[in-house]
Amino acid sequence: MARILEPLRPLVALYLQAQKSVDIAAAATNFAAAAGTGDGIVELIGSAVTDRRLVSPVLIHAGVLDQKGQVTPTAPLLLAQAHAMTVMAVEESWDLVLTVPAFFKTTLGLMTRDHGGPGLPLDTGTTIRAVAEQARSRLVIAAPYLHASFIEVLAPYVKALLKSGGSTLVITRGLACASPSRSNFNIDAVAVLRKAVGTASERLSVRSWDESGLGIHFKVVMADSNIAYIGSANLTPGGTSAHAEAGVLLRGTKVSDLARWLEAVAQQLTPR
Repeated sequence: MARILEPLRPLVALYLQAQKSVDIAAAATNFAAAAGTGDGIVELIGSAVTDRRLVSPVLIHAGVLDQKGQVTPTAPLLLAQAHAMTVMAVEESWDLVLTVPAFFKTTLGLMTRDHGGPGLPLDTGTTIRAVAEQARSRLVIAAPYLHASFIEVLAPYVKALLKSGGSTLVITRGLACASPSRSNFNIDAVAVLRKAVGTASERLSVRSWDESGLGIHFKVVMADSNIAYIGSANLTPGGTSAHAEAGVLLRGTKVSDLARWLEAVAQQLTPR
């Protein structure tokens, strides 16, 4: 069975790039079952994923389309199987997330070409934005180093979340005047969020380590306790574009363990 499903794995990897992976997989299955065209399936999936150029070759590899781009007789069954695989992947899965600086892009391309795989790793900045956008009740933003320019990218998602009744927790360091390592960059970044949310600021909680030492060092952006980026990248232009960084995008029930840990840290920082 594993060998039979193997051609579908690149398609599932594509689905997982979409914000609503299961929904797009179901829509493609229903479209094919309703005698949809090959071009229509390509457009449907392509509109939701990052690597649009891979959609046609991946569908051909999966047997959903033939070499002329026409829907095959087995397409509805294959897409239904890919949908089921996507559901299982979303429930408990992880993807590699990298910040790839200019000096390493060529090397990464060669590694992908030579060693195969479903596609390039996810991009750090893009992944963090996607996580923030998916939050419907609770968004956690945690890093020891923030920068206003990147936080401005996240601010619209935070504003929309708080406006709809959700809440956001920011965990960082060096915000207090008495902090031995006061960070003007972090202060400016938090100010960007406070300005963006305006009258909804009561649902924006900020916790800071303001004693000696680094205090906190994790870098996490988590939405609703079920999807999270966790890695080495700070929420700065360097961490999300200029430095070589590595992390993972986690999905599923295990993320709730991370959520409990972050909330516990926030509670400990409150009285301090």
